[in-house]
Amino acid sequence: MGRIAVLPVEIANKIAAGEVVERPASVVKELVENAIDAGATRVDVQLVDAGKTLIRVVDDGAGIEPEDLPLALAPHATSKLATVDDLFNLGTNGFRGEALASIQSVARVRIVSQARDSGRAFAIESQGGVIGEVRQCAGAPGTSVEVRDLFYNVPARRRWLKGDAGEFAAVVEMFQAIAAANPEIAFSLRHGERKAVDLPPRQQPLDRVLALFGDRFSEGHLELHEYESYARLDGVIAPPSAHRPNSRALLLFVNRRPVKDRSLLQAVLLAYREFLPPGRYPVGVLFLTVDPRAVDVNVHPSKTEVRLLEHNRIFSLIKSAVTDRLVRNGVLPPIRVGGNTGPLPQARPDTGFEPRFDLEPPAGPPRLFDQGAETLARDAAHRWERAREVLDFVAPQVETDFAVKLPVARSEAAVDSRPPVATPEDPVQASVRSPQSLLSRARGLFQVGNTYLVVETPDGMVVIDQHAYHERILYWLLENRIASQPPERQRLLVPQPLELSLNARALADAFKDELLAFGFEVEPFGPDSVVLRAVPKYSVSGRHTEVVQELLEELAQGRTPPTPEQLRKSMVEMIACKAAIKAGDALRPEQILDLLRLGETVPHTFSCPHGRPTTYQLGFADLEKIFHRR
Repeated sequence: MGRIAVLPVEIANKIAAGEVVERPASVVKELVENAIDAGATRVDVQLVDAGKTLIRVVDDGAGIEPEDLPLALAPHATSKLATVDDLFNLGTNGFRGEALASIQSVARVRIVSQARDSGRAFAIESQGGVIGEVRQCAGAPGTSVEVRDLFYNVPARRRWLKGDAGEFAAVVEMFQAIAAANPEIAFSLRHGERKAVDLPPRQQPLDRVLALFGDRFSEGHLELHEYESYARLDGVIAPPSAHRPNSRALLLFVNRRPVKDRSLLQAVLLAYREFLPPGRYPVGVLFLTVDPRAVDVNVHPSKTEVRLLEHNRIFSLIKSAVTDRLVRNGVLPPIRVGGNTGPLPQARPDTGFEPRFDLEPPAGPPRLFDQGAETLARDAAHRWERAREVLDFVAPQVETDFAVKLPVARSEAAVDSRPPVATPEDPVQASVRSPQSLLSRARGLFQVGNTYLVVETPDGMVVIDQHAYHERILYWLLENRIASQPPERQRLLVPQPLELSLNARALADAFKDELLAFGFEVEPFGPDSVVLRAVPKYSVSGRHTEVVQELLEELAQGRTPPTPEQLRKSMVEMIACKAAIKAGDALRPEQILDLLRLGETVPHTFSCPHGRPTTYQLGFADLEKIFHRR
């Protein structure tokens, strides 16, 4: 080893840049936060090549005096701290003073600034850490910072950057978070010639959140306002029905600073635990306000982590506030009867047995359906027909059109329950029926709440979630059919516009070839729009635009762009979900039998593609334990 030496400034700045400047989004974050700290009422951001070639941030803030311009680019130079005590009572976004120094060491930087009431603008330039002279120039009040050719002198770092779609998505995500926390400021974001975000000043906090994340709250929103002596919690959350596959749609701010505190986010997850399926995450934007002296933001160079003095009390505040809001909304947690229930065992291979069973409902009104729900029944019948369109593509060899009479008294004849016909080439042949299949053991069946099917068996009952059950069946059939037979496309007479968020719009362009492989043809229409021109023939009539929109929006929430295989899986899941019967659909008796028969033609129908259980059984022994009969 050599002797210890002080690192040259250019090397030290590049090391610092590795902590602060990871990608274009990091640069935008630092520059926009500087503009906010300068008292700006408007901040405009322009990108070229997702920020790799150019990032320009213009504000109308206080500006920088000409003699301070060289210091603005120097390491650990700041106007936001004067004493050590200031470090523990911060009211600004930036304070370390290394951001601009780090940026100018790995890019070409030009700053033009006019301090308030000075009437003159001055500029300074830096290239790879070499700072030039201050010169007078033309300029407007405020500050303009241009960052060109990011990482031009660190090619290894530049190679780690993603494509334009991925980098722009990261900028949008960061930009939306900062804009949400500062509704009094006007923001705009332009990528090339296209304006992606344009927000007016002096918005109400809720209006700003919905303007930025309205697509996340399409199923409604619930406002939160909770006050305690040590903290204040405001924000908006979505109902449990709007759950997502990851936590990226759940944002938390501490004193307007977006943070990633897993512990505090866990408080929200615990509040939603009784309302969400396993592996799903809630949607929300929460703003926590605490005394600046009770929070340490000097934990991480990027300031995305904080340390709270009243952490335990704040955890309880968040959990109780979210839980209370969900309960007051009328969403109640389920009743858990213990650990004795469980998924049904998987069906055994076919033995050629043809079962028959009798439906024996008690005398009196039929217990299957609400006879007054004519509208629901019509809607359910319409959805059932749409589902059959998918089945025509995925399982034309399976007979599902059975003529079944519902007995209304004990004396009526038994119902024919012959199994569906399957050809020797049918890939599901080996996985179906057994003497112990559900239909062979059924003594009666009925629908509860137009959502659940209950089948009486010799040893208890089986409860089925009709949507999750049907969704799993369609998923398996689609997955196996599409793998061996590319879908045919049909062009739409009138192209359908897709209403997409910024991130989803970028994915539509980046994955247009993969979408085409599934039969969906999308293309840009003007600078800010995307249209759907062709759909696969298996697409459910009238729902193809919804399928593509929801698919892209869900994928846009992911941390990394999806692979073609992930896209394919999500596509199949989405089509199966949209084609499946829904909770609230009133089913006719023959439709219930169709569904159960079809379920016995596919394997693994005991959980839906999202992991929710589809089928549970409850034995008489379990019932006796619940009612303390044994």
